[in-house]
Amino acid sequence: MLYTLSQLKEILDGLGYNLGPDGLNGNHDNSLDMFTQAAIQELQLHYHLAPTGRLDTTTDQLVRQIIRNLLQNLNQVMDANLPVNEFYGPRMVQAIKTFQRQYGLPVTGVAGLMVRQKLEAIVHAQLRTPA
Repeated sequence: MLYTLSQLKEILDGLGYNLGPDGLNGNHDNSLDMFTQAAIQELQLHYHLAPTGRLDTTTDQLVRQIIRNLLQNLNQVMDANLPVNEFYGPRMVQAIKTFQRQYGLPVTGVAGLMVRQKLEAIVHAQLRTPA
């Protein structure tokens, strides 16, 4: 079952994609407006998918994997003890803020590309370092 558009908007917002001038506050319903389409296209382009601006099965699966990876990485690096599901919830926001604070990044709770790359780099470094 695909994400609803309102669920996808929460995730896109949490990953740092632009949902319009008011962000998620002004764009939280279940409609596919031009800002949501543009955010989906940006994500699709970044991950080398066809930029349809629509929530199709391939995009849905990609977003689910991004969120699972993010949760797993936060658990490994921050010992966050987050459930590895497919949602961007309040506990994830808090773990991201803690990560941002600990690594000298702007504390927003948004796991934008810079945050995700930093987190992945730390995980890879931990995996290369013998215990």
